Amino acid sequence: MKLYGVPHSPFVARVRLALRLKGLDFEELAPPGGSLKSAEYLALNPLGKVPLLVTGSGAKIAESEAIIDYLEEAFPEPSLIPGHADARIHMRYLIRLSENYAIPAVMRLFGQMQPETRDAATVDRELGKMAQALELLQDDIGLEDYAVGSAASKADCILLPTLMLCKLTGGIFGASGIVAEFPGLKRYAMKARENEIIKDVMTSAEVALSVLKF
Repeated sequence: MKLYGVPHSPFVARVRLALRLKGLDFEELAPPGGSLKSAEYLALNPLGKVPLLVTGSGAKIAESEAIIDYLEEAFPEPSLIPGHADARIHMRYLIRLSENYAIPAVMRLFGQMQPETRDAATVDRELGKMAQALELLQDDIGLEDYAVGSAASKADCILLPTLMLCKLTGGIFGASGIVAEFPGLKRYAMKARENEIIKDVMTSAEVALSVLKF
């Protein structure tokens, strides 16, 4: 399998976590042509985004959650889906909190990156929405080793990079402690990193992000 991405992308980190937790072999490649919008890469992925997974059969799968779902279907062991129905619903709820509330606030803030055109009211509003999403996540993340129970799941693949992205975005807009305000989230992220695979993937992404200029 081939994973097209960039080292600093939280969305690529989601897939990298799933691949590594499943113990799957893959080749990680930069988008051909040197850009997400190059003709070479757009021929592979017309969305012009990362990640993109090309399977052994040549199928092309875009969007991080869809890729993780494919990996679970194609390589069910070890599973990233909890065995009990209640835990599976809990996992899906946490993912939806991330995808429907935290990530949209981040994306809207990215539209405010230029200081000369930045609207302070919009920034304050979206930081508030991000904080609300983080509070909801804190309230529903369990107290065991991972987001849902005692084994790593799809929820961890989604949530840990989301928290990293929220921390980065908060820092850009003067709220560098936005994740640290929630001790439950801090405890969760630290506990999950006792897994060496999670620690390695997340540290690599954070190092790559740290050298970017915003």
